Amino acid sequence: MQPALTRRFVLMQSGPIMLANAMAPMVGLVDTFVIGRHAGTSALAGIGLGAVIYGIVYWGFGFLRMSTAGLAAQSDGQNDPLAVRLHLLRAVPSGLLLGLIVWAMQIWILPLVFTIYTASETIESAATIYISARLWGLPATLGSMAVMGWFVGISRSQYALILQIVLNVVNAFLSLYFVIRLDWGLYGVGIASAVAEWAGLGTGLWLASREFRRRAHGDNMFPGVSNFFDLPALQKLGVTHSNIFIRTLALTFGFNFFANAAATEGEVFLAANHIHLQFITMGALVLDAFAHTAEAVTGAAYGARNRMRFDRAVKLTTQYSAGFAILFGLIILLAGPWVIDILSIDPAVRDMGRIYLPYCALVPVFGFAAWQLDGIFIGTTRTREMRDAGIIAVLIYLAAHFVLQPGLGGTGIWVAFLIYYVARALTLAVYVPSIRRSLQPPPRN
Repeated sequence: MQPALTRRFVLMQSGPIMLANAMAPMVGLVDTFVIGRHAGTSALAGIGLGAVIYGIVYWGFGFLRMSTAGLAAQSDGQNDPLAVRLHLLRAVPSGLLLGLIVWAMQIWILPLVFTIYTASETIESAATIYISARLWGLPATLGSMAVMGWFVGISRSQYALILQIVLNVVNAFLSLYFVIRLDWGLYGVGIASAVAEWAGLGTGLWLASREFRRRAHGDNMFPGVSNFFDLPALQKLGVTHSNIFIRTLALTFGFNFFANAAATEGEVFLAANHIHLQFITMGALVLDAFAHTAEAVTGAAYGARNRMRFDRAVKLTTQYSAGFAILFGLIILLAGPWVIDILSIDPAVRDMGRIYLPYCALVPVFGFAAWQLDGIFIGTTRTREMRDAGIIAVLIYLAAHFVLQPGLGGTGIWVAFLIYYVARALTLAVYVPSIRRSLQPPPRN
């Protein structure tokens, strides 16, 4: 039976996710801090480009988290504990296998990637060192992604927080040790992140096994082999994965187009932009707490075919998201100069960071609706609509960029990027009425 959907429940579920998500970019922030203070501007620009490229792989396989969250939430709403467990048991091995394949193919993938991105030889070399080290942890990263999605889908956000705490503590300690004590440089921060990902996955699987025992109710904790090969379930999973994958590729292309546009403006702009991206990532992941809660509560309502509960879930999570978006934008604007000075000692990077900080502060305000709608569509597994909207939004963004950037330079790059977030929200919003129509309306008095 699902708990009462109150403001307190939404906040209690979102709080641990917010903390976990806020800690997620700490891996990048720690790497940026260590390299920015001990290796110089070229290395900082290299780690910025390397992080963007690594993000292509990470976000490209985001369907592992999204599909698992949405499907688990719907099964939880239908009170089907066997299906809930099966979603995780199918997702984690898939993540491990996909990560291993990418790791094995890196000698072909990396040269291809660097034919796309515009950067100097020095920056490209630094980015290669960082990426190669981080890829050792990619199987664990993708496996953890599935575990995190499962925790969110079944409303066990506190477990997601524990996993993220372990990952960040291990990464922070090893990054400082490898770089400052052993002088391993970019390779050291990359390896530290990889080891931390494996520690996080181990923690997540241990917590999942505890939840399995709690939900088994005396039955066998692990379903039989035949349950894994349920054809309708696998077909639905395949369609969900493929639609989200295409949609994620489109959005990742848009985000990386923004990063590549920054690279064309020069090393100083790129280094400052990498610091801005840390703010944006932090804001997105904090606000995603309410989107992730929306995945669970709208998904459960969708599984139960309950329109009244669905409407309340959308209302409560969106209200919180809007309020926190404005708050976080103000934090970026006011605290941003101080953080920029901490992350870089180069005066030119600091000045550039301040010039474009107001645009960075507007991203949460313009972007929260897009993130919130993502959560609703993931929870209801309306992935075809997500795919179509993602493609249309990135086309709108590209058009805006090529109109604005030639005349406005860096300002045009940022304005087009803000337009991108508005386009993402609007292209999803048109499909919301069809979701509501598919649910059972509340009884009339």
